[in-house]
Amino acid sequence: MGPQDIYHFVVDWVYYFANNFHRNLFHMFDDMNTTRYIRLIACVGAYLLARPYLVKLGEKISQKELEKQNKAKDPYDAATKEKGDKKKIEPNALRGGGKSVSFEEVEKEEDDEGEASGFQWGKKAKQRARKEAEKKLAAQEKVLQDDDIMEHLVDYEPGQDGW
Repeated sequence: MGPQDIYHFVVDWVYYFANNFHRNLFHMFDDMNTTRYIRLIACVGAYLLARPYLVKLGEKISQKELEKQNKAKDPYDAATKEKGDKKKIEPNALRGGGKSVSFEEVEKEEDDEGEASGFQWGKKAKQRARKEAEKKLAAQEKVLQDDDIMEHLVDYEPGQDGW
């Protein structure tokens, strides 16, 4: 088998596919009768009606497979398998670290806002409460300033025209 045979094989192959493409493109509806047209329309209509349901089915199946893959990789599941109790899991076990780190509280901030029941606020909660109180004070001051400005801008006396 020489190079000329390979050349003829490739040329014949290209000619065969070009001929099929031309025939299928231009002569596909030559032998169609009304029964075949009705069958074609029914097939296309069934596809258009069934496609959304098939897509949803595919999404559900792929979602289940994805959850199955993620469940195997979930550090929470891996950490709870070791201990057997989901309530006793530590945050470091979720992060993948085996070490346990604890910090000593160096400075304790005491506020007079504490309740008598012994409830203690965390640092973030105190900051949020302070910010809310500052926002309320700023809003009240703005309203007071607006009232003062309006009072000075308009010299109004009851019963008199201000202009």
